[in-house]
Amino acid sequence: MSEISYRIFIRRTNAHPSIKWGQKKDHILLTIAVQDIDKPEINIESSKLHFKGQQTKGLTYDTTLEFFDQIDPKTSKYRKISQNHWEFMLKKKDSTKPFWKRLIKSAEKCSWITVDWNHFTGEGEEDEETEGAAGKDWGDLDGMFKQMGGGGLAPGSAPDLNDLDDEGTDTDDEPMPDLEEVPQTDEEKVNSNAAKKETK
Repeated sequence: MSEISYRIFIRRTNAHPSIKWGQKKDHILLTIAVQDIDKPEINIESSKLHFKGQQTKGLTYDTTLEFFDQIDPKTSKYRKISQNHWEFMLKKKDSTKPFWKRLIKSAEKCSWITVDWNHFTGEGEEDEETEGAAGKDWGDLDGMFKQMGGGGLAPGSAPDLNDLDDEGTDTDDEPMPDLEEVPQTDEEKVNSNAAKKETK
């Protein structure tokens, strides 16, 4: 096999994984989607992340992300959250600096990197999550999956329309209140008495 054909073969068997990224004030959240990779090579540095893994079928995912800004590799964490997904919580080195404009240093558009709007807070926006990725128990995956059940609601906690309390709601079956008698004016009393005399 010639050197040229060998290089072409290598390029055909390597692929970028699909990556989603979100941002909070103090950390970046990455989700890398790959298939059938149990033990990838992962190297996290202050300015970049390298991820590489090979499938049983032979396809190799290989990517290096040079970050927009610095992170703290010592306090950053990662874990496998499903058969095809790896999650990274990358702590920003300086959370007082402006929010990242993008994930990577290069302004070139990468089709395999997309924004995870469910975990994204922009500059000047308030973070409504009281417990984001940084607050999760990264050692308790079972607990995390239980929290994810029901799309953010505990299983069985979604309200049933048939179970809603009728109190405080308007229904057509409720009896109408008795109408109060309006007091007569002096003029109405005179006319009423005159009418009674005429009937006699």
